[in-house]
Amino acid sequence: MARGSLARRRPDGTPVSPWIPASLGASLLSLLLVASCGSKPATPPADSGNSTDAPALNPVAAHGQLAVVGNRLQDASGQPVQLKGVSSQWLNFESRTYPESKAALAYARDHWKLSVIRASMGTEMTYGYLPSSRAWMQAKVDTIIQNAIDLGLYVIVDWHTSAAVTATTTQQPDAVAFFTDIAQRFGGVPNVIYEPFNEPRRVTWAQIKPYHEAVVAAIRAVDPDNLIVLGTPTFSQDVDIAAQDPVAGTNLLYTLHFYACTHKQPLRDKADAALASGVALFVTEFGATPSDGGTPGNGHNVVCEDEANNWFSWMADHNISGASWKLDQCADTSCILTSSAPIDGPWTDDLLTSDASGTPADGGGVQVANGGHGLFVVSWIRR
Repeated sequence: MARGSLARRRPDGTPVSPWIPASLGASLLSLLLVASCGSKPATPPADSGNSTDAPALNPVAAHGQLAVVGNRLQDASGQPVQLKGVSSQWLNFESRTYPESKAALAYARDHWKLSVIRASMGTEMTYGYLPSSRAWMQAKVDTIIQNAIDLGLYVIVDWHTSAAVTATTTQQPDAVAFFTDIAQRFGGVPNVIYEPFNEPRRVTWAQIKPYHEAVVAAIRAVDPDNLIVLGTPTFSQDVDIAAQDPVAGTNLLYTLHFYACTHKQPLRDKADAALASGVALFVTEFGATPSDGGTPGNGHNVVCEDEANNWFSWMADHNISGASWKLDQCADTSCILTSSAPIDGPWTDDLLTSDASGTPADGGGVQVANGGHGLFVVSWIRR
């Protein structure tokens, strides 16, 4: 479906705020934004982090339909774009319904400068979509998608599993049906990004690729142009292997995940090789923590800011988007919010986890007693 018209409508026929190409010029851009989205200055004032007043932003109005050109992500005006945001906790395991709060996401959009939210729907795990909770999981995902559309945010719909393909089983029929339905109901707007397989493990790219081809074909039968991000072997790290035999199609990217205390320059080398092969990458999940998310029970409650900054610099150099794990409150250092954070916000900086009072730990990390990477990650989003 063409996305060249400024008059955009949802699948149910109701209008949505238009995306506006930068080529229209500053004066016309301002006029259109006032008419459809409210006043949105091109350079919003600096946010102190603890204020509750800020101009309303609209990333989708600013960037519109995204496209993969070569190994880079571009917006509707042909300009490079880097989306920055956060991922939900497994929606079947979240402690509170933070990602489903429209008011709180509006605050994160305007005060954190968040442009993308990831809805991580567990599939075969307890309380997940496949065992017995389809309606419950579907309702959570639908809420996050609709809120993102209303707020002008991009939203990643994540089939959150490591078992979509195993040596003996596949979730392909369920995934095809699920993503076909999402595309039919929400594929008419540029906000939606599909992620059909979070972190493949113990399977080869040759085993994973047919699954991706089937899901991509199902989505493209309905939605010809929204982004699809394809999971890669070994917990979405072997992007270089996938790049040697890419899935045919347009606006496809490949999933790269990193956790800064565990994954360092060798993984960036693999990513560089993938980029050199001509594919585009999207970091749909990362942490400034160990790869288990910084769980205290494993003695891994650390934050590695120096190595995370190396990753952030690399992502900026290559125009690669990212979403941090995870929008929840817990003892893990990958939790972004403290236990005091209200569900509906505002999520001011004093309600974000922080390693500021930590003590040095082996390996260049910072030991955290009751903290995490929240403020560090939000500071990156604001850059």
